[in-house]
Amino acid sequence: MFRFWLQFHPLLILCVMIGVFTVSGAVIHWLQCYSRWRERLANAALGLPTFVSISTLFALFAAFLLADTMERHMTAQRAVDMEAGALLGLMVGSASMEEGGQEIRTAIRDYGRLVVDEEWPAMRKEQASASAAQALLAVMRIVSDLPPREGVSTAVHGHMLSLSQQVVDARASRLATVTTHFQSFSWTALFLLGMLTQFVLGMGFLERVASNRTVIVLFSLAAVIALWLIAIQDNPFRGPRGVSAEQILSVLEMPDS
Repeated sequence: MFRFWLQFHPLLILCVMIGVFTVSGAVIHWLQCYSRWRERLANAALGLPTFVSISTLFALFAAFLLADTMERHMTAQRAVDMEAGALLGLMVGSASMEEGGQEIRTAIRDYGRLVVDEEWPAMRKEQASASAAQALLAVMRIVSDLPPREGVSTAVHGHMLSLSQQVVDARASRLATVTTHFQSFSWTALFLLGMLTQFVLGMGFLERVASNRTVIVLFSLAAVIALWLIAIQDNPFRGPRGVSAEQILSVLEMPDS
C-alpha cells in the first residue's frame, strides 16, 4: 500500500483507517449474511484455532511495526542530540580562534537555520534539503582549511574535523529515519490481516446477523485505534510527539563571545 496517506493530518489518517475498515467490514457482513455464498460459508467449519492463529499474526505484525516506529524515533532523537552537540563543540572551539572563528560560526548558523527552516519541514514529507547539504559542505570546507590559513595547531584542527564529521554522520542518520523504510509492505500486511480477522470473526456468528455485525464493528474499532496510534508516529519528526529542533536552535542562539 502506498505510504502517502501517512503524511496526512492525524485526524485525516483516522478517517482513512475508519473508511478502510468500514468498507471491508460492510462487504464481509454482506457476504456472510446476505449473499448467495452464505450457505456455503455456513458449511465451512472454522474453529477457535483458526481465529487465534490469524489474530495472533495481526497482533505480531502490529507489535513489530510499533517496535520499528519506536526504534526510529529513538534513533532520530539520538541523531539530533549528536548533531547539536557537535555543532556546539564547533561553536565553542571557534570562539578560541582570533582569526577565522567568526567565519566558522557564521557558516554554522547558516547551516542551522537551513536545517530548522527548510529541512525540518522537508523531513515531515520524508525528504531532505539540498540547501542544508550545501551549507554543511561549506562548514566542512572552512574547517578543513583552518591550518594553512590560521595557523591552528594539529590537535585543534583534528578535533574540529572530528566534530564536523560527527555533524555529517548525525545528519545522515537523522535523514535515514524518514527516507529509508525497510518495512515498506508492513502496512499492507496489517490491513490485509485485519480484514482477514474481520472475516474469521464473522464466521463465528453466521446464524445471528446482529451478532455478526457487532463483532465485526467492535474488532474494527479496536484495530483502527491501535493502528492509528502507530500511524501518527510513523515519522519521528511528524505528529504530536515529533522530535523537535529546539537543541539546534539553542546552538544558533549562542552569543559570539
